[in-house]
Amino acid sequence: MKLNASLAVAGLLAVMAVSGAHAATYEPLAPGDEPVVVTQHKITTSRGGLAYETRAGRIPIRNAETGEVRGHIFFTAYVVKQPPGAKPRPLTFAWNGGPTAPAVLVQTELLGPRRIEGAKFVDNAESLLYTSDLVFMDPVETGFSRPEKPEDAKEFLSTLGDFAATAEFIRAWRVKFAAEKQPLFLFGESYGTWRVNGATELLEKRGIKVSGAMLLSGGVPGSLMPFEFQDAYYIPARTATAFYYKRLAPDLMADRAATMKAVDAWVTDTYMPALAKVGELSDAEREKIAGDLARFTGIPASMVNRKTLVVSNRAYLQGFFGGDKSTTLNTYDMRIFGPEHEAPGYKAAIMTYLRGELGYRTDLNYVDLEAGYMPTPGPAARSTGSRWDYNHTTITPEMMAHMNAGGGPPASQPWLQNAMRQDPALKVFVAAGRYDSLNMCEGNEKMTGKLEPALSARFADHCYEGGHMMYRVQSTRLQLSKDLADFIKGASPP
Repeated sequence: MKLNASLAVAGLLAVMAVSGAHAATYEPLAPGDEPVVVTQHKITTSRGGLAYETRAGRIPIRNAETGEVRGHIFFTAYVVKQPPGAKPRPLTFAWNGGPTAPAVLVQTELLGPRRIEGAKFVDNAESLLYTSDLVFMDPVETGFSRPEKPEDAKEFLSTLGDFAATAEFIRAWRVKFAAEKQPLFLFGESYGTWRVNGATELLEKRGIKVSGAMLLSGGVPGSLMPFEFQDAYYIPARTATAFYYKRLAPDLMADRAATMKAVDAWVTDTYMPALAKVGELSDAEREKIAGDLARFTGIPASMVNRKTLVVSNRAYLQGFFGGDKSTTLNTYDMRIFGPEHEAPGYKAAIMTYLRGELGYRTDLNYVDLEAGYMPTPGPAARSTGSRWDYNHTTITPEMMAHMNAGGGPPASQPWLQNAMRQDPALKVFVAAGRYDSLNMCEGNEKMTGKLEPALSARFADHCYEGGHMMYRVQSTRLQLSKDLADFIKGASPP
């Protein structure tokens, strides 16, 4: 692929100096395509120096029959050049969730070669780049990604449309950069785990093998567990939270490991079976369950709804300290009060990194970090999330009631399990944070264990001290980084 030192697309400025080196571009092969900006860098890692190339640009998503461009997906890629004849390096495609969030957090706080601390970028000594080339994808209508025309947005703003666009992006990126022989891995956080699972199934059906799927803070999507399973296995995280705040009975405060073992047994043997037949319970049985639930979660028994025997996620977070708004527990990490606050200059630092250090000098606004133009007077901009269509399943009244009570989105389908049945070499890494109110360490293990042995043996379940973004705890980030690298090494073809 020919390198050209000029930038030929509207919105990109001429060549600029970046980190002591000049930006260049990969010249487009198809008329009208945008160039990809290329820069060269070096960092210091815990295993020595690492030289790498960055690539920032947008891949067109074309209709397969007509070739018509329907959208552009922005990416930042980090590639370590190999000598001729060397074994191909693993290649990991990664993204966040939302489902309408750009790949900022996992790129700049966990996986990428440069990590943000406050409002400053530093070398990421534990970057996954040491083990695998990395491509971070911003879905359409996040970051710099856009539909070709406004009316095209609906193709991308749905579960199934998102999967199709993601699979096409991966195919097109690998072809564009001659990366078809590199072992392929997919990494997603939160809803991004659904995107991993759906795209993996599509790729495998099309003959593109995926060596490993990495699921962070998204559970084991597709296990299709009933609502009582979800309601039951949210409880251990609440027990750990109550232990953290020292709000359990003295006997439960003596040994956290023993307490976590006890609550797991109670949830499995008593609470979940009770929820499954809640309409048949006597008043005495309800009182006993409510009392035990309060005992294991650090709340008064009066908070437990005697009809459902469930305390919704929202009710628990808001009511743990008696309804005081100043002490509402954070959804993503229950050890925090209220929302997390980004450091002053955080957003500006990321934009300086993309436009400066990586040389992608576009005047497009970066959705989620920058505001852009809207006609005034005129309708207000609608959030991408408000236009999302969970079109993979029928939305039932029961499902809506569960969501309105603070439950998760409509249940996902067994996309990943289907891919694993087709590809016996495909392995899966699952991670959850101990204090994440939206995930379940023990529940992940139970869901994995219910799969047939040929599948469950290929899952690696992990529980880390932290929340949804568990990598914000330094010790956890270091361990998670090591575990991810070890997983990729173990799942790569010999």
